[in-house]
Amino acid sequence: MEQGTKTLQFEPVRLEMRELVHRYIKPLQVENSEYTFPSLLMWGQGGYIHIAQEMDVLYILYTFPHLAPFMLAPLPLDPADYPRAIARAAAHLRGMGYAPSFRGIAQAWAPYFEAAGYILEEDRDNFDYVYNMEDLRTLTGKRYHGKRNHINQFLSQYTYTYEPVTPALVPECMEVYEKWLEGRDLEVFGVRGERVALEIGFAHMQELELIGGAIRMDGKLRAFSLGERISQNMAVIYFEKADADVPGLYPLINREFVAHAWTEVRYINREEDMGLEGLRRAKLSYYPAYLLKKYRARLPESPLV
Repeated sequence: MEQGTKTLQFEPVRLEMRELVHRYIKPLQVENSEYTFPSLLMWGQGGYIHIAQEMDVLYILYTFPHLAPFMLAPLPLDPADYPRAIARAAAHLRGMGYAPSFRGIAQAWAPYFEAAGYILEEDRDNFDYVYNMEDLRTLTGKRYHGKRNHINQFLSQYTYTYEPVTPALVPECMEVYEKWLEGRDLEVFGVRGERVALEIGFAHMQELELIGGAIRMDGKLRAFSLGERISQNMAVIYFEKADADVPGLYPLINREFVAHAWTEVRYINREEDMGLEGLRRAKLSYYPAYLLKKYRARLPESPLV
């Protein structure tokens, strides 16, 4: 059977697929946080994210229960294959009974979709916030005056130690997470899936090459953060949780994690705000170096999703 006449062979994300995904995202220097392998594995729990490879193109399919199936932008090793990859992905979605729909489209890939007749829309809720590492490490300058004040307020009342997260610290980190959960709506922030995603990340820290940092106060762990270096110049922070009852603890773990773990990179990607007003304000308050734009794409006859 000729290529193009059969469906793509998708499989749920598994740990063993790490090298396969890296074969595409590393040479293509993909910075979008949703393409990183830890993100695919952690959030694909339950079989919601699937991967297929065909003729040197990687395809990523999302099948979350509350959304119509869609794909991330395909990743062909040869850019000349992009038109074919879009057509192949669209044919698969049609075969599933759905209108072709794509997300996570970086600016460099947008012209291929426009040439294929797609309508593009900026997906502001999913722009990645990318910061200069030195800004987060030092918090120097007038614009970070408030952050420094919060940390100084903390230091005037408390003492702390910083610790790298090891497997032995994972139960204490989960205690921090459980406290963070108290009183929160489980549907907000995708918390139901987030807890499992965090557990998967902690369970496979070594295999995923994740790095964590934590703050301990009076013998008790009170904050942690977890991330990954994705390139020579960039690290991604996947999780940051702290006891919100302790003023200044969030800016402290933010600063300390960068200062201890990420001084060899230029940029820190702290992912998207998901359209949540409070989270957007918090991320903007650290003055990103740039927002990593992403687009959604649909055909003219299809509604935006």
